[in-house]
Amino acid sequence: MDRIKMVDVCSLEDDVFEQVTGGFLDPDRFDLVRAGRDASEEEVIELVRDAAIILTDLVHVRPVTRRIIEAAENLKLIQCYTIGFDDVDLVAARERGVPVANAAGTLAKPIAEYTITVALYLLKSIEYAHTELIKGNWVQQQMMSPPELPLEFGVLTLGIVGCGSIGQEVARLAKGFGTRILYYKRSRLPEEVERELGLEYSSLDEVLASSDVLSINVSLTDETRGMIGAEEIARMKAGAVLVNTARGEVVDYGALAEALKSGHLRGAAVDVFENEPDIWDCPLLGLRNVILTPHSSAMSPESPRRCLEKVAENLGLFYEGKPLLNVVN
Repeated sequence: MDRIKMVDVCSLEDDVFEQVTGGFLDPDRFDLVRAGRDASEEEVIELVRDAAIILTDLVHVRPVTRRIIEAAENLKLIQCYTIGFDDVDLVAARERGVPVANAAGTLAKPIAEYTITVALYLLKSIEYAHTELIKGNWVQQQMMSPPELPLEFGVLTLGIVGCGSIGQEVARLAKGFGTRILYYKRSRLPEEVERELGLEYSSLDEVLASSDVLSINVSLTDETRGMIGAEEIARMKAGAVLVNTARGEVVDYGALAEALKSGHLRGAAVDVFENEPDIWDCPLLGLRNVILTPHSSAMSPESPRRCLEKVAENLGLFYEGKPLLNVVN
């Protein structure tokens, strides 16, 4: 069987791409062509015309658009390196009958660790204590009463919106603290999973109203775009902390900024933004009690290996004509 042509549209520099992904493909089966960091959409279109597979952007900067999908006359698979697939035009892929597959489950551990870490940082008023101390202010007495009084995670309630592999890993870590855990999901999890993780199935309104920490873990779809808007933020429990590792488009950051400035919310941690990496007009920039990170919650030495193993497994199944894993469309 001839080698299968794949076009990779990842926007990483060649040396970084090689460092992260080097050696994961079987060169006897696949012919990998890279578009390169600075390729235009027109250049990508020319590359994919005879490609059977498109590999998406590892950092979700360059989208796989309708024009790219329609130009790829021989296209049989769009494979995402990570769990995210919102940078692919799913409608266009569906119309062409092209499956889109992701690497579900591969990034749950680092993202869950990030979620618990930033929640604790905000609950314990660490930013306030550190900032004041290095300015020469001994604020021990000020921290004996709200709003800077540190809180114990184990006596609080965690709410998880979207309880797939990441949300379930967040619950698994939180359970060790003794935290009550509510979750909202379009389809309820099996009873044995709820029992194992200590999860209580609830409505979105109840999760918003009852949670001291709210973890957003949904995929970006038409249904979840703008899901946590001004009304939802207003219904959140006073003094709560919001952590968003999903997508920036899921949460109204303008409304979130107002809730933080008014004191309705204690803090927020955000790892994802609209229009990454051009995020410099985000209203959360410069606010205290806010942790902002550059879509890095999934990063660890182990993350690329897990993702690439999943991608390589799926590509192997494709080559052998077997059913694919994690098809999202």
